[in-house]
Amino acid sequence: MALTGTEFADALKIYYLDPLNDQVYRATVMLDMLEKNSEDVEGSHAYVPLITARNPGVGSRKDTATSGPKLPTAGNQTYDAATFKMALHYGRASISGPVMRQSKTNRGAFTKALDVEMKGLMERLPEDLNRQIWAFGNGRAATISTTVGATSTQVEVYSSSVFNLKIGDRVAAADVSDGTIIGTSAVVTNIERDMTIAGVASTTLHRVTLGATIGAAFTTGDDTLYFAGGVSGSTPTSEDISRAQEMYGIPSLVDDGAMGADEDLATAALEMLDGSLSMGNIDRTAAGNAIIRSTVLQNPDGAGTLRPVTTALLEQGFLSCSVKGGAKEDSLIGITNAGLWTTIGLLSVGDRRLNDYKATLPGGWRAIEFNGRPVTYDRDCPRHVFWWLHMKDLMLLTQSGYELMDEDGKVLHRLSDRDAYEFTLYRDVQLAARRFNTHCKIDDLQAVNNVEADV
Repeated sequence: MALTGTEFADALKIYYLDPLNDQVYRATVMLDMLEKNSEDVEGSHAYVPLITARNPGVGSRKDTATSGPKLPTAGNQTYDAATFKMALHYGRASISGPVMRQSKTNRGAFTKALDVEMKGLMERLPEDLNRQIWAFGNGRAATISTTVGATSTQVEVYSSSVFNLKIGDRVAAADVSDGTIIGTSAVVTNIERDMTIAGVASTTLHRVTLGATIGAAFTTGDDTLYFAGGVSGSTPTSEDISRAQEMYGIPSLVDDGAMGADEDLATAALEMLDGSLSMGNIDRTAAGNAIIRSTVLQNPDGAGTLRPVTTALLEQGFLSCSVKGGAKEDSLIGITNAGLWTTIGLLSVGDRRLNDYKATLPGGWRAIEFNGRPVTYDRDCPRHVFWWLHMKDLMLLTQSGYELMDEDGKVLHRLSDRDAYEFTLYRDVQLAARRFNTHCKIDDLQAVNNVEADV
């Protein structure tokens, strides 16, 4: 007896749905540690109340013989509400009709036939979310540094910008300001980090090699590369690229100004999901909003000059969170990329190195300790940056875990004009924060080596 659509749906739900959500929550460092919050989510937006000023109505008074101490003037805290638009995430996979028919009398065999595609999505979806957590939310794959010809397959990009592009990713170029697609899409076949120019290794540029010619010229300052994994065919539309469709990342939330202002090519407002460079529709640069700015330690401010990592600098960042921002020390963690993590581990405290103090975080992640707090790395964390994060104030806003799309009662849907079926996983999610001055970003740090994730 052939399997019915209902049995297909049951097989997918029974065998994959619960393990899928567990895999998503345990697959990557930041996804594993972030708090999941669904209480503040309403429809397509989430609203997070913020305290922007403390209550001034406090003070000490002396007693008087006739009238008693005069009470302070009553005051109140000042409030605002950050509005976070939910980003929509999808994953699709398909299985051919012949494969289905070859196992049509055995549900167990059928579910095994789905293993390769389903498990691939179980790894790929959280990887992409984790990548977005360490980006600005503008959807960039790389920021172009030099003019590129129409027949070129190589693009030079800034290494100091957020760069979490990997071999095998599909990219397309588009105008930064209005999103006009420039040329066709192509798959990344090679990444030359710290590219060699005239025999000398560059400290500012990477070279990205594409598997096909671009077909149009684009220039630095106007255009840049965006992820284009959703493209169907070689010529994408604005809906096929990641520009203005991704969620906020930690670099957007933990900052002291407009989003992306510290990149080589500043982020444009229309690159963001909500069309604004303000954080949750609150302008961090405005007078009176200092309390929602994070501490940013640069060398010097805006210059981008790399400097050695020292225990004094890590201590300054740690105290900026706890003393200036009021962070609870037991909720602070340090996180960076693999190269800087190695560098920090080689620092000496007294007669011992920091990597002598090891701990294991939830999910099995290894960490060294600084001031008794864990310091670990994430493969998607950008170069040259160290973050002290107050985890109680960061949250992943979501209405659910990943779910199989079955609103019409079916999980498998036949592709038009094809003997093949597909299934779709989806999740609405956004990264947000309750407080911002409890975090610190230490920028422009030199690593003893750079260990990058290419695949």
